[in-house]
Amino acid sequence: MLPITLAFLAGYLWGGVPTAYLWARFRGGIDIRQYGSGSMGASNVIAHVGRRSGMILGLVDGFVKGTAPVVVANYLGYSEWVQATAGLGAVVGHNWSPYMRLTGGRGIATTAGILIGFGMWPEILFGVIFGGIWGGLLRKQSAIYLLAAMALNLPLAFMLNELDVIERNTVHMTVLWSVLALMVLKRLVANWQSPLEGEPMVRVLRYRLLFDRDIANRDEWITRRPDE
Repeated sequence: MLPITLAFLAGYLWGGVPTAYLWARFRGGIDIRQYGSGSMGASNVIAHVGRRSGMILGLVDGFVKGTAPVVVANYLGYSEWVQATAGLGAVVGHNWSPYMRLTGGRGIATTAGILIGFGMWPEILFGVIFGGIWGGLLRKQSAIYLLAAMALNLPLAFMLNELDVIERNTVHMTVLWSVLALMVLKRLVANWQSPLEGEPMVRVLRYRLLFDRDIANRDEWITRRPDE
């Protein structure tokens, strides 16, 4: 029990380092929390600091925050449960940073990093194709397609295991369930923002869950600035 507790704590403190906030301050001289969605993540940095900055940040959040805790725990000889706990702790830390009053990003890149750490390449590929390429580039609605991809990864992993294509054990399925639950929870609570004036809470929660924003107009949401 102690290794699991320590793994979660270590992952949480590691994942909680506010990379997007620090990078936006350094490269753009802005408080990224005051722009666009208010999320401290790569997509918001892309919108308000630059595509190159956001891409670099996405790699850091994915490999350094997500993959590294899993790989390090594996290298030290700990079980897959400890590895999973360390990775999930990093996602929780990224989403609810202890250094930023429990605010943070959405954990997409960090989640992908965990799956990479476990070598879950079919699930990653499906998320990239369905959520990123089809949903983001072609349909311009990445949020709802990413949510669907995360949910569909569960039956995909189960099918891969049943067909003896790739082994998917209880740890792998727990990771998939957990990252889906964390995604849903983070979208609903966002960064603890109150709904905009005149926006009913029920409608806001629906938009948050499906589209990861508080209002219907996507462009208006992601381009918000503190001086407007």
